Amino acid sequence: MFIWAASIYASMSLVPALVALLLAQGAGSAYAYNLSITLANGGAAMDCAGQYSPCYLLLNQNVFKNSSEQTALIELVTLNGADVPWELSSDPDGNPLVKILAADPIAPNENSTVTMGFRITLERSPPDVDPALSGTIDEVPQQLKVMHPLTGIWDPSGWGNPDEVFAIAESIRAGEDNVLLILRNLILWFEENMVYSYNNTAPQTVWETYKTLAGDCDDQANLFVMFCRIYGIPAYTSIGPIYMPGQEAYDSDHNLHFHTKDVGWHGWAMVYVPNRGGGGTWMPVDLTYFKGGISREGRILSTDWRQHIQGAALYWKNAVVFIEYKNYDHISEYSRMREAIIGSDCEWVEYHAMSLASGSDSLGFIPLLALVALIASASTIASTLLLRKRLRASKLN
Repeated sequence: MFIWAASIYASMSLVPALVALLLAQGAGSAYAYNLSITLANGGAAMDCAGQYSPCYLLLNQNVFKNSSEQTALIELVTLNGADVPWELSSDPDGNPLVKILAADPIAPNENSTVTMGFRITLERSPPDVDPALSGTIDEVPQQLKVMHPLTGIWDPSGWGNPDEVFAIAESIRAGEDNVLLILRNLILWFEENMVYSYNNTAPQTVWETYKTLAGDCDDQANLFVMFCRIYGIPAYTSIGPIYMPGQEAYDSDHNLHFHTKDVGWHGWAMVYVPNRGGGGTWMPVDLTYFKGGISREGRILSTDWRQHIQGAALYWKNAVVFIEYKNYDHISEYSRMREAIIGSDCEWVEYHAMSLASGSDSLGFIPLLALVALIASASTIASTLLLRKRLRASKLN
């Protein structure tokens, strides 16, 4: 779950220093999320300074986002069982980061463990999905289009045949200007053409998903985002955990080891839908894990395309937003970080657990604020690897 930051950090100490703003929440769902990462060092001292050092990655962690519908509290940050000072910042995509302020090298054959505890409350309700109320592409604010360009991992210009990509996009659109009806056409195309596939080691590129017409939840979400951006519809990929009591899993990738308890990770697209006459709403489009989904010959189908939005795991299963991929090439960065750890003399052991928080009907939360925008960003190797443990099609019900 690590990610680094570069440049300025907003200084913070221990959790009591968060008592800057207390929000009293009404009725809603509340969860506790616990993370523990142990780095078992090999036979040489490990420096914590280099941005690809496993020790550096251990000390720089993504944390859960805050929004109008989700409030996150960091309850615990420890290093080797002791409270430790840390700093808070955000990356260019607006994802909050915690840097643990410890720089001593890890001695040969010694372990170092970071433990973090979170409490998250959710207040959400599904949006209206009525094409009669939806605006057209021309009604999307230009500023939002500029903020969600067809660049980075979503730029097909360097692919084998980009003209084909744009031609297929136009054939799916079928001359439609109503944004919700364009999303309908695109959702139905995904149902007809995309096959759910699972890879537990590395995220695939958007080009690979397009070429093979196969991928898991975030692979498909990334491709969906690309099509939306071709049309000029703002969109990005969102990723986070879902509370799944009774589910326990173990996975390894070389010297990376993961254990999850009562939690599964998921990815979906977020798309801006303008209202007719002004304003708009960000809506999830969940291609692989939504209420009423049916798995048939590897394809995940609905009985009504609106299920992908109103029945998305964000509402149906209270998926928690952990990170949003907007303009950073998290796939390439993940590969560099994974190679750095696999090539090192250490063992990376990560444990995640999720549970219902007590007293969820009325809770007070101190929000974790993303304070400073930074000039550097990165993907999260641990969460990315855990995302390979996607909610598979066989789990749909």
